[in-house]
Amino acid sequence: MSQAPEFPDDVFVSHSAKDKAMVRPLAERLRQDGLKVWFDEWVLKPGDSLSPGERARVRASQTEEGLERSRVLVLCMSANAFGSDWAELQARTFRFRDPLNQERHFISLRLDDATRQSFLSRLSSWPEAR
Repeated sequence: MSQAPEFPDDVFVSHSAKDKAMVRPLAERLRQDGLKVWFDEWVLKPGDSLSPGERARVRASQTEEGLERSRVLVLCMSANAFGSDWAELQARTFRFRDPLNQERHFISLRLDDATRQSFLSRLSSWPEAR
């Protein structure tokens, strides 16, 4: 029998940068409750000597590592999230997905009344909080 994987982080909070002020209190509450939370502004630091292209590659790499290290993905959905950065968010979500929800868990959290994107409708059996 295989051993369950160990995850250094409990929760990865995925959100649009435009929703950061709304999502930050959630991340802070999770941390106050004793969970190890991956929240971008706590992990990703500005690269003083990096070019914008290098900074983007480092940021993407650190984000991917954060996803790999996390047991739960909280996907904060909003009109902002379904906008310009949604394609990247969608790609990361599919890589994170555990179809049987055994080792990793996916929680979708609606921040507003934006229409859920079609790929999320296919995951309708997964929990959605509001």
